Amino acid sequence: MKFSIVFTMFLLSFLASCKKNDCNEKILTTKHFESDYGCQPTKYSLVVDLQNRAKIIRSKESYDKEIAGPCHPEINFSIYDLVIGKQSSVNTNDTIIYDYRSVCPNNVATLTVDIVQSLLAEPDNVVYHAIIPKLGDEETLNIIVNVK
Repeated sequence: MKFSIVFTMFLLSFLASCKKNDCNEKILTTKHFESDYGCQPTKYSLVVDLQNRAKIIRSKESYDKEIAGPCHPEINFSIYDLVIGKQSSVNTNDTIIYDYRSVCPNNVATLTVDIVQSLLAEPDNVVYHAIIPKLGDEETLNIIVNVK
């Protein structure tokens, strides 16, 4: 009897310590040229040599070399990285919506960019960007672009 009580207590404590899902999805913050640096809308004024893809700018040297336009704020690259991309669409762009979060099951950072089109059927190319907390050397970023 004593053995079964001890065994049951051990089993219950073991099961209580095992969690089915140790991951909690977290919303992460981003900064943008317009809202955080006072730039005029940049989706058409930023110049970057990309087409239907994105890249991560991790240093001031790369930023100065690869990005041009009327707004060129001083980003502190010791604590931030710049994610920038250019996307074409069949209709004119209406809005760009950003969602940056840590996604389960492996806590992978994911930036989702929704490019919402207007009803005007005119081909368009827009530049999107997000300034994110510095990624570690081995940390990956999953970038998802949805043209809606």
